[in-house]
Amino acid sequence: MQKLLLLFSLFLSLVDFSSGQVSFASSNLPIVIINTNGQTIPDEPKITADMGVIYNGSGQRNNITDPYNVYNGKIGIEIRGHSSQMFDKKQYGIELRDVNGDDVKVALLGMPEEADWVLNASYIDRSLLRNVLTYKLSNDLGRYASRTRYCELVLNGEYRGIYIIQEKIKRDKNRVDIKKMSKTDISGDAVTGGYIVKIDRVDPGDKYWTSPYPAVIGGTKSPITYVLEYPKESDIVTEQFNYIKDHITLFEKVMRTEFYRDPFAGYYNYIDVDAFVDYYLINEFSKNTDAYRLSAFMFKDRESENGKLVMGPIWDYDISYGLADYDDGSNPAGWQAYRHYDGLWSSPFWTTNLMIEPVFKNKLAKRWHELKNSILSPATINNFLDENAEFLREARERNFTKWNDLFDPAKYTWPNKNRFSSYEEEINYLKQWIAQRSSWLNNNLPADYSYVEWKTPDLSNSKFEIGKEVKLLISMFINNMVNISSIKFLTLSGDLSINQSLDSVSFKVLKPGRFVVKCIGMKGLDNVSISPEYIITLDPTSLHNDDFEIPGTFELFQNYPNPFNPVTVIKYQVADISHVQIKVFDLLGREVKLLINEEKLPGSYQVIFNAGELTSGIYFYRMISKEFSSIKKMILIK
Repeated sequence: MQKLLLLFSLFLSLVDFSSGQVSFASSNLPIVIINTNGQTIPDEPKITADMGVIYNGSGQRNNITDPYNVYNGKIGIEIRGHSSQMFDKKQYGIELRDVNGDDVKVALLGMPEEADWVLNASYIDRSLLRNVLTYKLSNDLGRYASRTRYCELVLNGEYRGIYIIQEKIKRDKNRVDIKKMSKTDISGDAVTGGYIVKIDRVDPGDKYWTSPYPAVIGGTKSPITYVLEYPKESDIVTEQFNYIKDHITLFEKVMRTEFYRDPFAGYYNYIDVDAFVDYYLINEFSKNTDAYRLSAFMFKDRESENGKLVMGPIWDYDISYGLADYDDGSNPAGWQAYRHYDGLWSSPFWTTNLMIEPVFKNKLAKRWHELKNSILSPATINNFLDENAEFLREARERNFTKWNDLFDPAKYTWPNKNRFSSYEEEINYLKQWIAQRSSWLNNNLPADYSYVEWKTPDLSNSKFEIGKEVKLLISMFINNMVNISSIKFLTLSGDLSINQSLDSVSFKVLKPGRFVVKCIGMKGLDNVSISPEYIITLDPTSLHNDDFEIPGTFELFQNYPNPFNPVTVIKYQVADISHVQIKVFDLLGREVKLLINEEKLPGSYQVIFNAGELTSGIYFYRMISKEFSSIKKMILIK
């Protein structure tokens, strides 16, 4: 009893309840001490200040009188954030510097070395856990998110409470691991990556573009802005900016068309689908109010490095897990991907398009049911919350004494839906909300999802010859199937014929070339799983020219490319002297172009089709010659 009274007396000596001031001497957390030498910290640019970091190791006390044993030097510091700037407890961006003002990379508190860091105030999130939890979940899923460390901050001699030191999103081998770009990377593979872009507000000095496809909200258009994060605005050159702008715009164009689900022309060719699925899952699990519309990062590596768009890293989850009192944020039911917010910042139209697409939705359901009893299990998460709440116990007493309005039920802190009177109530609400959200997701992501586990056989080992069938077992392409009613092999080329039986598939190459094959897993009439590309290549250099002098059959097919923009080549074969007519039609059957209407001798021909005056969409080209009639599909994307 005497020991408890002594501890309580010590606590009273450190805290002035009437003023919210805290006398701070030591902590179990790292201590960050910053001195701006009389300067006011602006929004931007950064001012030069001094910073020391004290940490004596796990389980050791850290005293403000101890030596600065983690960092002791100059920094640049500025206030960061948008809506968070309204609060007295500010967030800060810091840049470690040498005495000359140049960046210096340091490994802070066991995190990989870097010069740029964030001091996250976590003011509106009274649990102090939402960002740390969500970043951990992403890393556990195998998707990089910012590493974090709790600390207590003393700024210009004033105790400022608990902060989260976290990595800023940067390009390097330990963070977003994509190719470094230089100003000379302006063509070929070099210009294709790497880039980091975010959907967000535009700040002064940002390099950005506005999507030509805004979200439509109640009859008014809300623009979507893509802000370039890497290369920096001062480093990027015109060719690079135009490349990434055009690449993302092409993805948007595809998503705006009715054929965005097409196995060959659809979105699968532009994005890392599995990465998008994980990003959606994190945002939907947390019901992040800013999901897809603010601080929504994506990156792209070079084409030679599988350079599809990758969604992430995730960022900024203060307003999640039922915290917000607007846009249905506290309700544990409902999809964020279907919401287009009333206001200036809305989510892109394609967030909804992906959610209603069967392949994507099946992947999302599969991923949820794989993780719901492990990484995303409420029991697992509750353990993490309890451990960190206990770890912060001492420091949060000081934090909530300093910021003593946060648990005053009579005071409102934007945008908190609830006004709890204690930290324990806050944590209990967070746990209950996660349990309710998990239950809702479990009921709305069906357990009877469909999927195919695709193999990736190397077809270069198969001996393809002109006009000869190569028969392969379907088991070469498929390891396992669940809830699949049928599969189908497809190609866009007329120079490759495919015949499929119950357990095998035969390929016959009609001309030399490179042919792309895909396999579709179907449930009824829906495509629910798309294979990777399978490539069949036949080199023409070893073949005799006289093999192709007179075709034995009439044929019609489109040469590369398909999809095309705006020019493609249509090839055809004539077996006898005959009149040949080739026309192009739109989806409604209206003729848009007459390409050929004349007598032709036997032989192989091609005609160039320029669709420069047509709009994006699906078109059909038809050949009629004697008794021969054939119609094929092609896809125009502008």
